[in-house]
Amino acid sequence: MKFIRLLVRGAGFFLPEHKKIAIDRRLRGREEFRKLQKADCVIVSYGKSGRTWLRVMLSRFYQLKHHLPVNNLIVFDNLHAKNRDIPRIFFTHDNYLKDFTGNADSKKDYYQKKVVLLVRDPRDVVVSQYFQWKHRMRPWKKRLNRYPADGSDINEYQFALDENAGLPKIVDFFNLWATEAAKIDQLLVVRYEDMRKDTAEVLGQILSFIGTPASPEEKQKW
Repeated sequence: MKFIRLLVRGAGFFLPEHKKIAIDRRLRGREEFRKLQKADCVIVSYGKSGRTWLRVMLSRFYQLKHHLPVNNLIVFDNLHAKNRDIPRIFFTHDNYLKDFTGNADSKKDYYQKKVVLLVRDPRDVVVSQYFQWKHRMRPWKKRLNRYPADGSDINEYQFALDENAGLPKIVDFFNLWATEAAKIDQLLVVRYEDMRKDTAEVLGQILSFIGTPASPEEKQKW
């Protein structure tokens, strides 16, 4: 799918940038929609809220449980292909789905899914986002998501107040999920801070919710 996006971007070289961005976002949204339909569980988080850490922990659990190589990390359905007892887990920042489905003001696309919502204090999120933007984010990704332009001379405070990248956007993200939470059939809200405080307990809760609970013997190894 990434190859297709690059191909389309190249084919639309002479298009205005706003049209190239709209096409790219829609293609990403279509790919998210495809995965969402097939997923047994969806893990949603705003960027820099602990998603990679959780992905590694879940991957390690399934590696040990099903005797898989240590380099087998969850990438949607790759572990499911190796062992059908491992669910198809779709990790998403919920960035682009609305560009394909048009459901920008609701979480209708998730209503019938099993959803883990990973949340973190917005103040910590925005600081992590700032350093991601400043040091690791590619220029196209900045333009795609309406972040401050590459090379902008802004500090953490200015970034935090930016409506397209800072606290206003983060708070809007959490508020919409809070408003829609009751409409989602199966929802588990996990706080990053709780995961830090009692990792084993929270990981056990997530695994049980997903449908692959850890046995007492497996938990003792944590």
